[in-house]
Amino acid sequence: MKITELVNKILEDAEFVDMTRMMEEGMPYWPTQPAFEAETIESQELGNESYFRKIVMCEHTGTHIDAGCHFVPGMPSVDEIPVTQIFGRAVNIDVTDTAPSGVVSVEKIKNFERKYGEITCGDIVFFRFGWDKKYGTKDYMENWPGISLEAGKYLQKKGVKAIGCDCMALDAYGSTNPNHSFLLGNGVNILENVDKLYELPEIFSVIGLACKFKDGSGAPIRLIALTDKK
Repeated sequence: MKITELVNKILEDAEFVDMTRMMEEGMPYWPTQPAFEAETIESQELGNESYFRKIVMCEHTGTHIDAGCHFVPGMPSVDEIPVTQIFGRAVNIDVTDTAPSGVVSVEKIKNFERKYGEITCGDIVFFRFGWDKKYGTKDYMENWPGISLEAGKYLQKKGVKAIGCDCMALDAYGSTNPNHSFLLGNGVNILENVDKLYELPEIFSVIGLACKFKDGSGAPIRLIALTDKK
């Protein structure tokens, strides 16, 4: 089958779920980073021919990808991430029973594998903490859970390409961010502020394309899930 035919078949047969948070003023942001701002520069209402805005934000605003250099000097920047890095089979692990500021153990991942099959090389793994329900509230910015360093090491050894979550960060609130240093230092990218994991099955396909910022420590990413049509 030619690639154009394959793409057309996917468009016909797949359900598409946008896992990306809306980029808008008032959205959550890390306190040491700039808030999202949109300033109208020209518009028809102002007597101009066209409408456009100036956007101010951090590289890690909204649904975004962390590049290696975010925590580890000398590791690739976001413009050096392969275009196929967030492209392939995705795994959606329900860890909604994790306590605030708690961490997911390796055993929790192994329990998932026993039920749904092995996590394999090239997978993109998501952890659904249920924290998305707090999005837009003060609680979203405090006491979020994460994964243990042992869990991160277990997935890195399996050869996963990226690990994501529906929280502000993959490492638990108040931690020393051990997975950021370990995973990003070992070629595993991190995806944060992911939406709609609660709508998705345990196994699906995902496509994510990040903004190509030269020397970027990360970038907003448009993250799309593909599932079989119901």
